[in-house]
Amino acid sequence: MSHRNTYIPVNVTRQQGLGNYSQQRKHFQDISNHDNNCCRDVKIDLGLSLEENGFFQRLKQMYQMLKHSPPVVSKLENFLNTSTNPYILFLKLLFNCPDFYSIKSKSLPMFLIEEFRRFVHKYRSNISSLLTPELKVDAFKIVVKQNTLSVIKLTVEVFEMAVDREAFLSSIRCLISKKQYKEACQYSALLGLQNEFSIDDFLVPLVVQDKLRNVDDFLHSSPKHQTELVQFLDSVLSNASVRDTMGEYIENRGIPEVKYDKIHVKPWKRLVTRMVKMFKLSSDLTPNLNEKRNEGALKFLLHKRFIDNSFGDESWKEMAQEAVTDNANLQRELVIGVAQYGEVGEALRWAHFYNVDKKEWPYSVQMFEENKLSDALTPPLSNEHWDEPAGTKTTDYHSYPLSLDTINLVDTPIAFEILLSSGLEDVEVVGIDCEWKPSFGGQPSELALMQIATHRGVFIIDIVVLGPAAPPLWQELGKHLFNNSDILKLGFGLSSDIHMIRQALPNLNFDTKQLGFLDLCSLWKHMEKYPKLRLPFEVKKGGPSLSGLVQQCLGKSLDKSEQFSNWEKRPLRESQVYYAALDSYCLLEIYDVLKTCFEEADCPFEDICYSLIQHDGSLKKKPKKNPHRRKPEEPILQPPSPHLFPVQAHEVKFVCDTMLQGLGKNLRSCGIDTAILESQQEHKDCVKYAMDERRYILTRKGTFKMLNGYVPAGHCLNVVSEHKDEQLQEVLNYYKITVTKEHVFSRCMICNSNNFAKIQKNTMLTLYDKTAAPKYGPPNSEDEDEDYTGVSCDEGYDNDDCFGYSQASSHLTPKVSCSNNKKWELDCKIDVNLRLTRLGARIQFDSLPLSVINNYEFFYVCEECGKVYYDGSHLERVLRGRLQGIVQ
Repeated sequence: MSHRNTYIPVNVTRQQGLGNYSQQRKHFQDISNHDNNCCRDVKIDLGLSLEENGFFQRLKQMYQMLKHSPPVVSKLENFLNTSTNPYILFLKLLFNCPDFYSIKSKSLPMFLIEEFRRFVHKYRSNISSLLTPELKVDAFKIVVKQNTLSVIKLTVEVFEMAVDREAFLSSIRCLISKKQYKEACQYSALLGLQNEFSIDDFLVPLVVQDKLRNVDDFLHSSPKHQTELVQFLDSVLSNASVRDTMGEYIENRGIPEVKYDKIHVKPWKRLVTRMVKMFKLSSDLTPNLNEKRNEGALKFLLHKRFIDNSFGDESWKEMAQEAVTDNANLQRELVIGVAQYGEVGEALRWAHFYNVDKKEWPYSVQMFEENKLSDALTPPLSNEHWDEPAGTKTTDYHSYPLSLDTINLVDTPIAFEILLSSGLEDVEVVGIDCEWKPSFGGQPSELALMQIATHRGVFIIDIVVLGPAAPPLWQELGKHLFNNSDILKLGFGLSSDIHMIRQALPNLNFDTKQLGFLDLCSLWKHMEKYPKLRLPFEVKKGGPSLSGLVQQCLGKSLDKSEQFSNWEKRPLRESQVYYAALDSYCLLEIYDVLKTCFEEADCPFEDICYSLIQHDGSLKKKPKKNPHRRKPEEPILQPPSPHLFPVQAHEVKFVCDTMLQGLGKNLRSCGIDTAILESQQEHKDCVKYAMDERRYILTRKGTFKMLNGYVPAGHCLNVVSEHKDEQLQEVLNYYKITVTKEHVFSRCMICNSNNFAKIQKNTMLTLYDKTAAPKYGPPNSEDEDEDYTGVSCDEGYDNDDCFGYSQASSHLTPKVSCSNNKKWELDCKIDVNLRLTRLGARIQFDSLPLSVINNYEFFYVCEECGKVYYDGSHLERVLRGRLQGIVQ
């Protein structure tokens, strides 16, 4: 029997309405005292008729027993088909759910939303005329009363609200007037209304409330606001006090919940810097930030020059000019700073060099010139550098032991070929070092030199001149040196050098794992384990530095006066070339001395080096002893594995407890069917999965004792390790699981499905062109893991990034298929107009930049959740990285 839903005022209710409707409606009406009709005037009667209520009670009972199953889906679809307006019926059912105000992922409200989305896609042609702008507005007002953003996003999609986005302006402006900045920001992005609002409406208030994630999500889809906000934040730095300036702004607008501890110069500068980097904006937009940075750089340089005495004359002049640039204020500060350190003559030279107004000279500099004591020291004003007597060095530094003609500058392709053909011939050990110009501005430092030292001499490769040109030469260098485990590669603090090399020279294609990289700093620290070891020279211990290790091994320290140089300026000075050569060659000398010391103390030198190489030269800090530490708990006894023989990855299934969600994603990346409990689920839900779906339980510590008794011996594993990669190895070893390359990435990292559809680039471009929906809203929390977004730990994400995410980046898929595990549906037909997979999932192509779509011929879509993957480089990196030694 059909029934009709009509629009009637909300204060007129049906007497037959049952359940908790009256209480919820009161909450709905009293949720705000705001007088704007956009908040309260909902014209749909949200009460259920007797027929509707009877159906709803039966539906709740079925869902409680059968969950998301075909009988429940069929019952809902049939009842929706009997309605005159299924959109209204859906809203009534959703609103009357007991947990409407706190919707969970596997709850009845979420089931209703997901199934109604499929229903709408299936019957769109029959019901599209029922979806009026007024109904859309009412749906929006209803759904925003609960606090789950994913539900709001789905409702915006199902009701096609972005098509009539202007109808929602009054609702968002109402939220702004009520100081609900977070919601206003989220909804304006969801509806594509960014251009209707200024940065003062909610972006700046959210900044001072330290809700930066919401700001970043909004800015990702609005370049206009990126520029305006960064310029505003930078303008604040021009004032004497950031706190006072923003305090007045906050008071005038009555912004609540302000985080005043973040409104200071340092965090403000970090915020502007982060946004410039995140959105790849020009540093020209932030003149005040640039000046603040250079002020700090100038203070640092003055300290190193006059307190540490670690600057050579030419290096000091280069870097001082680099810091002050053409900024008159900084030029004046340079003169004042030098004079304050007592170098009045040099201060006068800088004053003349930059034509600083005499009225702004320090008094000591003015008196120095008036007394004509500086005539002999003052240089011609047109000369960029001035000549001054070179002071004799009082320190006897370590020197380059070979003749200077063994230092080879590689700045031409011919010189590069000589290095490849004869420079590395019969070489077993090399020292590697890099140089780059210190960066005082927003632009990151770039590699300038890379030194490769052998016992016969040093090759200094000029990256500035050669750059990434001639890829075959770099590939050959990677093949003969960086990817050659037969050559031991020495360094000191290798991680920073390797990062710079990877960034500047991608054609080398090298990895540090098991390829012969030894960090001498780690080896030096490792000596603490062997009390008998003594280095030849006793030196007062300071922080670990290359110069200090050279002094303990060779008796003299390094001259570091050229360390802070403008390494990008050409031609290089002879002193720079000499410094670069010695910095790399001394690594070989240190290695030889350490080897001798280990052998004399009868310590296994080669074994120790090998262990450090295998662990990428890293050493964990020893935990401090705590006298009040509790006694360790009794060890948990783990029964033997239920498998006597190896099994394939696709032959086992697991369920991971809430404590092991990261492990669960790692197992999925190995092609293993893995259910993962969500944070709000109870531990005992693991038992239900284990019994219903024959899964092994993975849990930890005390929970293991609770769950182990419910399943056979060996069907519940107590995972001991704290690190998810070590946990993966622990599970694979215990259950004797064999993982092949065909298993890797054969399952969707989001929903665990192994059903994929293969789509050509042309089809993806068609989907991209057809969509009018903006890229709105923050990602789901499960989308942020690097393992399946394709963002590895050395890409994109800054360590101090508390402002945003790196979501819309490359998704991955393997280039191989496994007939036993992966179900590729090649050239599968999809609904291009509705942008759905065969199973009704929305294809999430809008998370891919257009440049990615243009660069790949095929894409793979999970038919269960619609996540899009493509053939990227991440697979090989993972196989050589955290899955090294696991995949067969």
